Amino acid sequence: PFLANQNSLSQTTTKDILNQIRKIANPPNDCDNWCGSAHEAPDNVSSKTVLADKNDEGEPLFISGTVYEKDGRTPASNVLIYAYHTNAKGFYGRGKGEHPHGKHHGWMMTDDHGHYEFSTIKPAQYPVRDTPAHIHFTLAGVSFKEYWIDDIWFEGDKLITPEIKKKQMTGRGGFNPILKLERAANGIWSGKRDIQLWKV
Repeated sequence: PFLANQNSLSQTTTKDILNQIRKIANPPNDCDNWCGSAHEAPDNVSSKTVLADKNDEGEPLFISGTVYEKDGRTPASNVLIYAYHTNAKGFYGRGKGEHPHGKHHGWMMTDDHGHYEFSTIKPAQYPVRDTPAHIHFTLAGVSFKEYWIDDIWFEGDKLITPEIKKKQMTGRGGFNPILKLERAANGIWSGKRDIQLWKV
């Protein structure tokens, strides 16, 4: 489910921005498996979304942050964020006819302050791999094509080693993608992932 924008004006504006982003995205018929997130995003995407429902197995998780321009200081509005991750058993849960990224995926568009947030469940590590538990992220905008940034990892994950960091971390997204989570009295884990647009 997606949280709708507050009014029809913001929805119209969001749709116009999405259409601009889609113009520079890969065309839907020019890819094999996945064409990127822009063509799939709902027209009413907002700065907030939900990737899991209350019936999903797993610990509830809340992630928020601010996207900044290339200077790392100026908030970047109207950036399309796409996020997806595994379920509580480490699988994407893909079934016949389902999305290639499984159930837990969704979109956000940063607001005037560059802010975004989403609620989900804490993903698990892949069952038979050496990759830490993670959340995948892409960014897209009206002046740049969609690109991947470093996944969110979680502090304390025993699979985070100097070797795996050197192998998988690129620096794209800036700041620290390894989040220190805090657990509130209501049992919800929360973390902050600020992002810096890539200098190209």
